[in-house]
Order: sequence, then structure tokens, then C-alpha cells
Amino acid sequence: MKKWFVFIVACLLSGQVQAQEKKNWVLRNLGKLGAFIDTMTIKGVDPNYIEVPNKPWQLILRFNTNDMDLTSQTKLTQEQIAAKGLEGELNWRTTIQPTASTSIGAWIGYRGYGLGYSFSLSKKEGNNFTFSATGSNYSLSMHFRRFKTNSMTAHIWGYDEDGPQDETSNGETLDPMTIHTTLINGFYMLNGKRFSHAAAYDQSVIQRRSAGSLVVGGSWFYQSFDYVSDFNAPIIQLVSNIGRTQIYEGSLTLGYAYNWVPMKDLLINVTALPMITFYNRAKAYIYDSNYDIFLDPDEISPNGKKAYPDDASWMEDIRVYQTDTEERHGKVSLNFEARTSVTYQLGRYFVNAYGQVNHFHHHFDTNKLKNTDWSINASIGMRL
Repeated sequence: MKKWFVFIVACLLSGQVQAQEKKNWVLRNLGKLGAFIDTMTIKGVDPNYIEVPNKPWQLILRFNTNDMDLTSQTKLTQEQIAAKGLEGELNWRTTIQPTASTSIGAWIGYRGYGLGYSFSLSKKEGNNFTFSATGSNYSLSMHFRRFKTNSMTAHIWGYDEDGPQDETSNGETLDPMTIHTTLINGFYMLNGKRFSHAAAYDQSVIQRRSAGSLVVGGSWFYQSFDYVSDFNAPIIQLVSNIGRTQIYEGSLTLGYAYNWVPMKDLLINVTALPMITFYNRAKAYIYDSNYDIFLDPDEISPNGKKAYPDDASWMEDIRVYQTDTEERHGKVSLNFEARTSVTYQLGRYFVNAYGQVNHFHHHFDTNKLKNTDWSINASIGMRL
């Protein structure tokens, strides 16, 4: 019995030693990582222009207002126009413009390396997740957003035998659309010695004198919007039978950013980033239905499709189903991103407000997409 007792005690002590060794290993590597980040933050900076606070952590509470305008423009085919017994040319534009959403969230980081999360105060407007890493002369940020909306504006214009046509209708889809957005930016500041992007946007350092810098870098943009639903069949048919689209876009940028310090503890930043989009690809998921919006009432097509009746009885047996997928490659285009921010230091505390606008447009053979996304943020934070 004594031998077994000694053996058990030895095993327990051995486990404690191994656990302590693992703990020490984790602490050592965290210390090395922290030292590396500290080095990247102060590497090559001019202390007369950029101050590195002693407290390395930032905790920021953020309030955000975000809005977007996603427009899809399609030219109706002659077959679709002829199906209505018309002649001429008609264009169809749908605009997804949800009500501006207000969200609240937090960001926590060490020397500009951090994570943020915010959630909308409205039920359908979704949530946002961000990751950012800033050093003395570089900035990397990732933004992920997901939300739902029913808001849509339809605009049809052109001409037929009756002359010019121009009609606009505002309303909501019967079922909500789901939109996912991912935006990844990476920038290098050529004057990282005297200019700090971090001072304006995550306050991990403090800009003490005015300075500007050329900015080079790139961005990767992904967006999907999905309104596949039986009840959304009429909308799908009016946008070339596309029920879901995934957009991939790669861009390079050469821009300029300037930090203006008009008085002690006050910083104003303006950044302009024109982008040349060299990679532009869209994957479209094609859907069909047992109803056809281009048929006259009570008409049945040779393939058995029915026309939409004047009442809502079509909702009882409407169905949509996927028939195909298409990949489309767009042309090289010019897009842009613009930012501005105002920061005021209050000792270890700080307040900040900044706005950002992103504009992308995509050209394909029969369809054009344009997306403008803007946000205004107000925050209060402290260094720990």
C-alpha cells in the first residue's frame, strides 16, 4: 500500500511540474510576441512626431452608423420584351438600400493589434467583426459584415411603341435578402517615420506633429447577396433570373494620407485611396420558376409556366429552383476608398470620430452592379 501511495503522489507532482512548464512556455512565448509587437510599433519612428504611450493596451467602446446602396442594372432581352407584346428597349434597375443601421460594440488591442465586434440595435441589420494590425509603417484590417433587409427600389425605363417609359416603385421584398461582405485592406506608409495611421484609427500611438505620407497597398473585396425564396420569384426573374451572386474583387492602390495637428492633443486625418481593380469576378446562380412574369394574365407558355394572376393566389403554389451557374469576369475599373477622422487625447483616455466611404462597381456583359458603402463611427477609449 505504501508503494502505491508513493507512486500516486509522484504522478501528481509530475503532473503539476508539467503543467507549470506548459504555463511557463506559454508566458515566455506571449512575452516574445509582445516584445515583437513593441518593436514593430516603434521601429524607425521619430519621437518628435510620434509618441509611443507606456500603456500598451487599448479598450475602445464604439458606436457605428452604417448604410449601403447596392444597385443592379439589367437590360431586358428582346425576347422578354416581345413576350409582353411590346417593341423597343427597356432597362431594369433594382436598388437595395436598407435603413441605416446603428450598432454598438467594442475593440480591444495591444499596440494596434486587436479584435472588434459590434451588433446592430435593429433585429435584421446583422453584425460586424473586425481584425486590425498596425505598425510603424503598415496597416492590415479585415472587416466582416452580415445582415438582412427587405428594402428594395425598382426602376424601369426605356421606350416602346407608346414612347418613352420611366417608372419607379419603392417597396419591400416578401422575404428578406441576406448580404455578406468581407473587406481586407493592407497598406504600407512610405513615411512611417513621421506619419502614423494608427494614431488616427486605433490610437495605439499619438501623433504630436503634422505629417503626411504616400500610401501603397491593396484590397480584397467579397460580397454575396441572396434573395432566393419562392415569394421572391418575380424579383429574380427581373434581374436575369439571378437569385444569388458572389462577387470577388482584387485592387491595388496608390494614395495619400495626412495627419494635421492644429493644437496639442488634437489630430485630424484625411486619407484618399483611389484603387485600380484588376481582378473582377462574379459567380451568378441562375433560378427558374413555374410562373413567368413576362406572360400575360391567364397565358400558359409551351413549357407549362403560368402567368401571375391579378390576385395573390400564385403564392399558394409558386416554386423556384436552381437551373445553372455562371461565372462572369469584369473589366479593369477604378474604385475608391476615402477616410477622415478626428481624435482628441485626454491623458490615458481619448475620443475619436471617423467616417469611411467605399465605392465599387462591376461591369458584365448584360448586367452592371454598383455598391457604395459608408459608415460613421464615434468612440471613447482608454489605455491600460
